[in-house]
Amino acid sequence: MRSSSSPVVVIVGGGPAGLAAAVALGKEGVEVIVIERGTWPRDKVCGEGLMPVGVEALKQLGVFSKIDPRQRRPFRGIRWISDDGVTAEADFASGPGFGIRRTALSQALFDAASTIPWVNLWPSTYLTALEVGDDQVELSLRRNGGIEKIQAQLVIGADGRSSKVRKLAKMDGKPAVSLKRWGARQHFSRAPWTEHVEVWWSEGIEAYVTPSGDQQVEIAFLWDKSKYSPKRKGRELVAGLLDEFPALKARLGEDMPPTLSPSAGIGPLAWGSSQSVSHRVVLIGDALGYVDGITGEGISVALSQVQELQARLPSLIASDRLTKDALSPLGKNLSRLFAETVPLVRAALLLTQYPLLRRLAVRGLSNSRALFVHLLEANMGTRPLYKIPLVGLIRFLWGVLRPTSKLHLQVEPLEAKKSRAA
Repeated sequence: MRSSSSPVVVIVGGGPAGLAAAVALGKEGVEVIVIERGTWPRDKVCGEGLMPVGVEALKQLGVFSKIDPRQRRPFRGIRWISDDGVTAEADFASGPGFGIRRTALSQALFDAASTIPWVNLWPSTYLTALEVGDDQVELSLRRNGGIEKIQAQLVIGADGRSSKVRKLAKMDGKPAVSLKRWGARQHFSRAPWTEHVEVWWSEGIEAYVTPSGDQQVEIAFLWDKSKYSPKRKGRELVAGLLDEFPALKARLGEDMPPTLSPSAGIGPLAWGSSQSVSHRVVLIGDALGYVDGITGEGISVALSQVQELQARLPSLIASDRLTKDALSPLGKNLSRLFAETVPLVRAALLLTQYPLLRRLAVRGLSNSRALFVHLLEANMGTRPLYKIPLVGLIRFLWGVLRPTSKLHLQVEPLEAKKSRAA
């Protein structure tokens, strides 16, 4: 790190949001310390599909090219598979997304941050106290076997759903939804069979299949605790969840492929904050708010928020204009990027609660790719949600009555299909 004669920005949390913020601010010459409870690369129970806007943000940061090519794979769009066999799929209009193994993303961001002289990375460091004063913030840290105090000009909370910064700064708030949802995931050594992220729907539980390498798929599950209780725990958690989706299990093969990660779970998922900024404190990513993984927007939203930090913070830091009022315009944009995703997440969660509504929705979308594409793009903020294509809406209503696509089980790997076609 360069000279610390002047206060620095301390980022609490070394996940994708925190490291990306460090890279973005470091590129602008802002001195940054990232404190992380664990070590790098970091893993997490999450979906690993990165939407096109998130891919573009990584490219602009110079991080995408650093991701191990063996740990990433493009996908064209999303496919929904209803429990009555009807499927609906659509491709992104704004380019491909990528399935990226979380540890590979973490390593790439770490490598990028490590090359910037203004950025210092502190692993195995725990935030224990936060005192916000008029001119600085004092942080108490447990590090290297002892307690030390450092001063910061600004603190950025990027420490996830159960954010310590949010709690200590008295910025906790209500989640956007009241549902108690949980998640789990595991990786399998299996060639992907599709160029889409698949969402398999059932009552009270969904399965998400994301290709994250030429010989790797991640299968994640989300469920409502009030409607579903896993039959197995611990190491057998994902195996028990797979039993709820026989057709998906068949795609993996008669002999289950080797696992590439342990079975792991997380929850409850929904958390919220009362505000995005206060005096000398800013929240981003899941620390600002998290609803659910059902639409897969999490990391992309965090990266878009990082772009806002890069555009607005350096000048505010240079002039030490870091009061709540001065940070307010930035805070509004950070909150807006999160809030724009909430309506579609709530709509998707309604489908998990009402099976008939879900089946009708999938039937309609099976006949209206235009509407499905519109919803995917609106979820990423690339189109206004209200500008629904009229023809797409008409086709959706017709599809509710007469769905056009049924699930055809295809166990042949995607590469084998392409080879045979050639």
